[in-house]
Amino acid sequence: MSSAISREQSKKRPREPKPAWGWRVTGVILGLVLTLVGAGAVFLNGVQGVQATGLVGTRGTFTVDYCLDTNPSRKNSDYECGGDFLPRGATADDVWSGRLENADDYAAGEKRDVVESWVGSEGHFREVGVGATLGSVVWFGIGLAILAMGAFQVRKWVKSFTR
Repeated sequence: MSSAISREQSKKRPREPKPAWGWRVTGVILGLVLTLVGAGAVFLNGVQGVQATGLVGTRGTFTVDYCLDTNPSRKNSDYECGGDFLPRGATADDVWSGRLENADDYAAGEKRDVVESWVGSEGHFREVGVGATLGSVVWFGIGLAILAMGAFQVRKWVKSFTR
């Protein structure tokens, strides 16, 4: 004789409760923001890293006229220098005035190897060399990590709508 009540355990997995709808939307939005910030950092530092190698762009010599610390807190110096840029192979008549970004406190008259910046407005220059390239590579890697975190969050929260 068989009973209508089975004593066997159900083989179905109990469902985990879904997070509230508002939390899921918030998760998707924050994931999208992280993805966009990461993509921006990857793009910006990719461009600046390629320029820092000196293989692309208008390369030349920047002669420093003055340097100013643009960080008023004085804890971390952030120098920007003004001066003249002379492209390679040009004459002294072809000098452009401009600013050297992410500089150190250079003495007036000091000459630096630079490239014209693609990112930002005209007349801005960036230093060329191993240090500048490594700095861009580090920030490129941080941008990749942020991009991956954002993509994971978007995927995770979008999946929560379809379960």
